[in-house]
Amino acid sequence: MCVGVAFSKNVSSSTDNIGYIIPYAIVDHFLSEYMARGSYQGICSPGFYTQPMENPAQQQYLRVPEGASGCIVVKLEPSTEAATHLQLSDVILEIEGVPIAADETIQFREDERVEYSHLISLKHVGDNLKLKILRDGQVRDVSFTLQRQHHLVGILHEVDCLPSYYVTGGLVFAPLSLPCMEAVYGSRKWRTLAPISVLQAFVQQRTSPLQQVVILVQVLSHEINHGYKYSVLPIETFNGSPVHNLAHLAAMVDACADPYLNFGLEGGRFITLNRQEVLEHTPHILKINNIPVDRSDDLLGEDAAAAAAAGVEAAREAAAAADGEALQDGIAAAVE
Repeated sequence: MCVGVAFSKNVSSSTDNIGYIIPYAIVDHFLSEYMARGSYQGICSPGFYTQPMENPAQQQYLRVPEGASGCIVVKLEPSTEAATHLQLSDVILEIEGVPIAADETIQFREDERVEYSHLISLKHVGDNLKLKILRDGQVRDVSFTLQRQHHLVGILHEVDCLPSYYVTGGLVFAPLSLPCMEAVYGSRKWRTLAPISVLQAFVQQRTSPLQQVVILVQVLSHEINHGYKYSVLPIETFNGSPVHNLAHLAAMVDACADPYLNFGLEGGRFITLNRQEVLEHTPHILKINNIPVDRSDDLLGEDAAAAAAAGVEAAREAAAAADGEALQDGIAAAVE
């Protein structure tokens, strides 16, 4: 009987006979998809997050019928099909015809229960997921196609992330990724040394396909950036505009005609550089640090232009949303 594939062993001098296996179910999931489709697309994402529904008052508030149980939808991933079929505070009663208990578990074997996510993990990218939900006291059936997980932060080199960088005025920017953090801090220490804001990004999902977390990796010392000693900090804005991805940042800097370049960092901090000095001294900064060009190849060509355009569109949508909120606040204030 095969229970899994052995793949590592703890060789610490303080332990003995400790090994790890990849469970058979995961191996079978991989092999069946590869044999059927010729490639493996990864683990699918349901597109929603839930919480238990064990409190009687909460069940009454959501108008759950007596004897029914389930879990509550508390978050949706905007870029998935789930966002078009589910709403916040929907109660998921069944998944694939299997009832969900108030603690988010389902029947597994005779005397065993597992989290309902087990049924999702058996699915492949492109499969349909069938749910029975309760919304506003009405039971309804919904189904939608499962998509590949789109982590906000790249995890695997050459799978969902590649080395990418942009240097201007001695400021070195890169998309946040696991390989990047391992290169900066070391593979074993990055989780304890990286800033909290960086760690939080690892559990988030993208809201659009080309979204990235761009970080200031380091500052290459030069007189034009004197006084700035920041490192491994997310950059949020450039001259007041939100940064959507690294290509977007590079395009905004290239197109900037203002006398000063302002890079807004996480926590309200910002870096100001003189644009003319940046243009004059960046080639020298690159030369003394043995950097051949100011940007990686992925920031050139049509793909980079598309990523930059996506950033412009995202900034426009964010501005429109902010204007709408301001208008609503103004109306509310006028009514009061």
